[in-house]
Amino acid sequence: MSTNAVTDAHSALTSYTSSASGKAKLDQDDFLTLLVAQLEHQDPLEPQENTEFIAQLAQFSALEAQTSTNDKLDALLSAQGSSEQTAAFALLGQEVIAASDSIYLQGDNVKLGFSLEQSASSAKITITDEEGNDVASFSMSDPEEGYNFVNWDGTDSSGNPLPKGVYSMEIKVTDGNGQEVENQPLVKVRVNEVALDPSGSILVTDAGNLPMNGVSSVVAQ
Repeated sequence: MSTNAVTDAHSALTSYTSSASGKAKLDQDDFLTLLVAQLEHQDPLEPQENTEFIAQLAQFSALEAQTSTNDKLDALLSAQGSSEQTAAFALLGQEVIAASDSIYLQGDNVKLGFSLEQSASSAKITITDEEGNDVASFSMSDPEEGYNFVNWDGTDSSGNPLPKGVYSMEIKVTDGNGQEVENQPLVKVRVNEVALDPSGSILVTDAGNLPMNGVSSVVAQ
């Protein structure tokens, strides 16, 4: 490439780059403009190699495909977020079953339980406070496949009301041979409010805040 051609190309590219400097990054239109400028100012006697030109076209094609993919992904995520929010608001006033082994006690009755993939012989739900102290427990005979719940009125093992706060439950289920059976801790509670969070919709209930994606079932009214 001649000295004049190099100077002209450099001048054109510098001028365009300066005008695009206000952008956070170059997009596919910028890339195409730079490529055209390069072709216009190349030396006719020493044209650009075919392999180099093809490589640049491949880069442009890849950039265009990536931009299209990103746009579609953004649109999909936006639609999913809107759909989840709509579903969350539809649960207002409804009783839901959600996966959780933590409860925020506020003085109201709370339905605690678990789900099983098979029937078992016995089950025990142990409730502990924030210090890890056992404060209440429930025993259950012959829990069935599916959902199993008990009603906790917020009192300790002696019937004394417990203070408001976060409590946890540990569930141990055994079969007829004394072997532990896998289970999923659950709460059954009414949805009072819906809070919108960057990580997803949050259901505000008498048992605390529950993530929308933790809901496994809605109880028919």
